[in-house]
Amino acid sequence: MKKQDKTKRKNPPAKSAPEKRKTTPANEGEEAPRKQPFFKKLIFGEEKPDLTEIEAGSTTILDILSPTAVDTKSRDYIVVDGIFHAYLYITGYGYSTTVGNGWLSPLVEAGEGVSLTFIIKRQPKEKTLSKISQTTMINRSRMRDVGDTRQDYEELDSAIASGLYLKDVMNRQGEDFYYMHTIIEVTAEDAETLEQRVTAVEQLCVSVDMIARRCDYRQEQAFLSTLPVLALDPDLERKSRRNALTSGVAASFPFASYELSDKNGVFLGINLYNRTPVFLDPYDDYKYTNGNWWIGGSSGAGKTFTLLTLSGRLRQQGKRVIVIAPKKGHEFRPLCEKFGGLYLRMSPSSKDCPNLMAIRRASLDSYAQLKNLTVRDDSVLADKISRLIIWFSLKKRDLSEEDKSRLDSSLVECYQRYGIDFDNRSLVDGDGNFKEMPILADWYEVLQSSPETKHLAVVLSRYVTGSAAAMGGRNDVALDNKFIVLDISGLSDDMIADGTFWATDVAYDLIMNAGTELSALLADELWSLVGASSNPQAAGFVLEMVKTIRGLGGIAVTSTQGMQDLFGLEGGKYGKGILDSSRIKLIMQMEEQEARLIQDVLNLSEDEVRQITRFRRGEGLLCIGYNHVPIAFHASQQEYDAITTSPTDLHRRAKEADA
Repeated sequence: MKKQDKTKRKNPPAKSAPEKRKTTPANEGEEAPRKQPFFKKLIFGEEKPDLTEIEAGSTTILDILSPTAVDTKSRDYIVVDGIFHAYLYITGYGYSTTVGNGWLSPLVEAGEGVSLTFIIKRQPKEKTLSKISQTTMINRSRMRDVGDTRQDYEELDSAIASGLYLKDVMNRQGEDFYYMHTIIEVTAEDAETLEQRVTAVEQLCVSVDMIARRCDYRQEQAFLSTLPVLALDPDLERKSRRNALTSGVAASFPFASYELSDKNGVFLGINLYNRTPVFLDPYDDYKYTNGNWWIGGSSGAGKTFTLLTLSGRLRQQGKRVIVIAPKKGHEFRPLCEKFGGLYLRMSPSSKDCPNLMAIRRASLDSYAQLKNLTVRDDSVLADKISRLIIWFSLKKRDLSEEDKSRLDSSLVECYQRYGIDFDNRSLVDGDGNFKEMPILADWYEVLQSSPETKHLAVVLSRYVTGSAAAMGGRNDVALDNKFIVLDISGLSDDMIADGTFWATDVAYDLIMNAGTELSALLADELWSLVGASSNPQAAGFVLEMVKTIRGLGGIAVTSTQGMQDLFGLEGGKYGKGILDSSRIKLIMQMEEQEARLIQDVLNLSEDEVRQITRFRRGEGLLCIGYNHVPIAFHASQQEYDAITTSPTDLHRRAKEADA
């Protein structure tokens, strides 16, 4: 008998006939729809046609974002479009256990060419708490078998304490658990500079109790990990992983930066650290103890350019601006005329030099109007005589006390001839206008009239009968303009000191008369009055003027080129006084020897001293207390056209005008 096959054969399912598509008048002749790729649906929508053939060879978004060339051959860096990139990461064990607010700020503010990638990933709380509990329980079990003298005992005890702390904070304070990763990117234009910056970053991390490791042989992976696509390389993710709670992550606040942006400030330039604009309001006495500036730098560093841009921007804000220019005063003339200002050239041939002996103030009590006080009747004439004697002492350095007494008497007699005495009411006529004032020729005549003072009259003869007679004339110039430039660059070297004092005396009167109007005195190369070429009386007057301006709501901006000269009088007493009276200091490019002279005075670090010596033209270190920010000054095209002294630009402009 044949063995019966109990296996039942199943008939295969019959193939279903393809469904016939019904043709209706609405879809007759229509082809079946083609399935479009997802990205085409996303970009073009369902109704757009397939543009594959048309798009062939076109530039895509990836083509725009991707670098042109990348060199990944080096162990220490990669080169992306000619820029060298190196990467470091903070190791998982390289963070401090306890941190304060803004603990990542040192890395965020590390300086030029250093940027930070900060990645945090929140972990599920239930899963994390379970894992922490399990690990803590295992550590407790292991601790029973470990003697308290072994090193393992301390490590286990610390791990248990950390686990209990994490559980307590997450359960009772509602904080979340995160994994955080910190990658540091360092860039430079050449390999040598890159290595210097990487070394500086490593030293910075050590100083703030962090451990940074270089991404050797992993530079390409680090570069891709820092792209804004949240795709961290697994190897770097494992090495840089650090657990943190919500409070620790919030305290890091990695968005801090060096920033100076006063609400009503004038634009200075760009912060070299983070490329943010710098706005400074020197009149904000709530923020700055005083608004006085001191600017120092070598020849060609850009001090005059900075003064020009600053003076123009202050005037645009409605401030009254007075400029004293001992050198290259003609550079201020174009800007002065742009603002409709008054340009006065103080030189032996000038006929618009303000009268040195003119009294321009009816009262010495400038604070009375500001504070609504009763006006004191201190003698203006006595104050003027003391300043004229200081000016005379700059011409004749060996004045004795007897000579000073005779000069005092001669000046009293000179003013009495015009009906002016120590009563302030004698300064004005019946209409309230100032009386006609004496000139240097009148003083010369009084000195010549007495045998005891003839030797003193010789000093004034240059301004009476000599080549500078035009300067010593009456020259009644209206000084009510809001932008005044006193150019004394036309004076010879032996007249610079007394000429600068002459201009400073005029500016002092104008500022003391300003009342509630905010003003600014900008003095280029004022070291000639407080340095080695001056005398204690003149230097003391200038120092007092700088201090006084602040109390009247004004600011004084002084600049100097020779640091040796600035500290050359009486051991630098007056030069240091100017620095101490100037809250805002700007240090432009200097030679190392001069930078060392002010290193201790301004609390500069070694890195800042090196930075000063390497500044390019128009760059400087802005120091306000312990806050030091490097900035690059920028001017608009209109400002540049008004103040440029470049022969190339001037010739080009002349050719364009002729065309």
